[in-house]
Amino acid sequence: LNVLDPEGKIAALFDEPGESEAAAVNHSAYSVRAASPEDAADLQEVERRAFPTLFPATRFNSELARANARYYVAVRDWTEEELSQDPDPLPAVDNIADIAGMARKVRSAFARLLFGAFGGRKKTRSEQFLAGLVGLWYVLDEAHVVMIGLRPEERRKGLGELLLISALEAAMRQGSRVVTLEVRRSNEVARGLYHKYGFREVGVRKHYYADNNEDAVIMTTPPIQSDPYWDTFHKLTRDHADRWGEAQRDPA
Repeated sequence: LNVLDPEGKIAALFDEPGESEAAAVNHSAYSVRAASPEDAADLQEVERRAFPTLFPATRFNSELARANARYYVAVRDWTEEELSQDPDPLPAVDNIADIAGMARKVRSAFARLLFGAFGGRKKTRSEQFLAGLVGLWYVLDEAHVVMIGLRPEERRKGLGELLLISALEAAMRQGSRVVTLEVRRSNEVARGLYHKYGFREVGVRKHYYADNNEDAVIMTTPPIQSDPYWDTFHKLTRDHADRWGEAQRDPA
């Protein structure tokens, strides 16, 4: 597949936590499900937080309507502290150098003020807290990971790996032969995780990322429908559950 990812939508989400951090996370509080059109605004917010320099933003309403695209989200219940906060606060500036992003935030804030002043509908809190997302495109017999993103406060909890597991399971159910992705050459932690799940480096896209001209490493799995791959994958998912706790996954 030749799916461009010049903004680097596969983020460095896989920092290894200490044992105390792993013990403090209860993955039974999280679940992974297919994204729906009702999630579009939350998907946009997660993308903005995960990739503050990304421009233009993904049009999730269109993406979710694509016949060959599937998005999955990691969700949990809201905490008491989160419930006590304004469900639609003014977005924080994540990167002062992101002029385009700042402009989008100002336009968004102005629109909220305008709609509020004239009695328009305000954004309401979603039923579940959306912690992260993973996106897949299916082309012929391949599945391509186009995006893995988490809210910054949800990192170092094993959720990036949980979303990767869910993406691989979804590709297996779809009948895909292999799964592919691109990752920044400098993102050694993510590359290590992908190696762990059987991805192999098969090529390089020179000067692929627009922000710093960094190369992208192309990675692909062996056939994921084979018994050897399934045996390895099953062991890895059990190891992940043993470390982080079980999380319900329904990436249908």
